[in-house]
Formats: sequence, structure tokens, C-alpha cells
Amino acid sequence: MKRIFKFILIFLLILFFNSFIFERYYVRFPIYEIESTKIPKSFDGYKIAVVSDLHYGFLNPEVWIRNVIGSTNEQNPDLIVGLGDYVKNRNFDEELISVWKLLPLLKGNDTEVFVNGNHDHWANHTLSLRLLEESKKSLRNRTLEIKRGKEKMIIGGLGDFWEDHIPIDHIFQHTDPKHFRIAIAHNPESADTSHKESIDLFITGHTHGGQVRIPFLQLSPILPVQNKNYDLGIQHSIFNEMVFISAGIGWSILPLRFNCPSEVPILILRHKENR
Repeated sequence: MKRIFKFILIFLLILFFNSFIFERYYVRFPIYEIESTKIPKSFDGYKIAVVSDLHYGFLNPEVWIRNVIGSTNEQNPDLIVGLGDYVKNRNFDEELISVWKLLPLLKGNDTEVFVNGNHDHWANHTLSLRLLEESKKSLRNRTLEIKRGKEKMIIGGLGDFWEDHIPIDHIFQHTDPKHFRIAIAHNPESADTSHKESIDLFITGHTHGGQVRIPFLQLSPILPVQNKNYDLGIQHSIFNEMVFISAGIGWSILPLRFNCPSEVPILILRHKENR
């Protein structure tokens, strides 16, 4: 009986260390390859770092955020996209102001672009939008051309699905569908909103991958979205458009992760030949 109790105690200690410390604070940089015939040859190998759900605040202090930013820069990405939920708590102007002093430390070879998430709006809707625009890196409600010689791709930013919805067609209507078009959004369910303009890749976060995933089945019992296909990694929208969902960095409700470590995914674009 004593041996069984000892075994259970050791197991619980290991589980606590893994879920409350290791998987939360040891950030991974998993690589995903995105293939498309619309990706120009000059963009083959293009690296996009996805920074989502930092949730700066309680248990995610400045020193740790700085470490995540430094480690992200070390990946040498061409483009860094910030997908929102930069803060954790509601109605904390100080946290919004503090985190926006840190976000400019992110450095991509080409540029860095940002949109907001629901927690940013909950903290202070007006202030979060002002800080986003003052950063000069806002992609909300606009598009950006990224060029390699004569070739280019288009990236546009959506508002938050819950708090700041902006129609996709409004953002992309003046861009050419012949080009590879990327939409960045906090919530993957933005991809399921009605639109006529085709999007080749949505880059999103919000779900935290569920935070707790059942081993072997790779399922999460709790996801803050109606479309339960939107948990983690490469999925497809109801319009059969590619949607990438990052598990992100922070936490919601409980400060733990199990079988779902914190991550800053690196998307590598690959030109696919027509056959």
C-alpha cells in the first residue's frame, strides 16, 4: 500500500511539473510546410513565424515574454504575424501599454504585422485599437504586398471574430485572386464567415489547441469555437480553404497544458508545380 501511494505521489508530481511548468514555459517552434501552385517560385522556403495568445499578465511576466520574443527572432523568419490576445486580464490598461512596448522587439527579415484578439478588446477596446494603429504594424482592415522581384503575394488582416468583425470581401476586394492570398485573424471561425474573395491560407490562433489533448486520439474536449474541427494545425474551412491554427503560448481558465505545449509555429511556404 505504501509503495502504491508513493507511485501515485510521484506520478502526480511529474504530471504537475509537466502541465503547469514544462509544457507552458518551454516554447516549441514546430515547422509546417504549406504547399500551393499559387506560391511563386521566388517564395519557395519563405518562413512565417506565428505569434499568438501571449496573454501577458498573471504567470506570463515580462521576462518570459522577452524570452519568447528573442527565441522567435532567432528562428530568422522572413515575416512575423501577431494574432492577438497579447494580454490576459480584462480592463487592465497598464498591461496593454506594457505589452505593446515589447511587441516591437519582434523582428522579421521583411516585416512584422499584427491584428488584435478578443482579450485585447475585453481589456480596453478603444485603447487596444489605438495601440495597434500607433505601432505602424497594424494589418487590421488592410492588405500588404510582399514582393520578391516581379513576383508577390498578398497578406490581409481581419478584425476579431467576436468583438471586431470585418467582412473578408471588404479587405480583399481590390486584390488579384491570381496571387497567393493570406488572411491573418485571431479566431479561426473568421474563415467560415461568408465571402466571395478566395483566400489561399488563413493563419489563426485563439483555441490554444484546447490546452488539454487526449493522448493517442489527439482530441481536445474543450475548444472555444463552434466548429470543433478548428483545434490545431492545418485544417479546412467550410469553404474548403486552408486554415492554420496555432496552439499559441498563453492559457485560459486554468494555467496548464497537457499534450499541447506552447508554440510559435514556423510556416514554410513551398511552390508546387502544376501537373
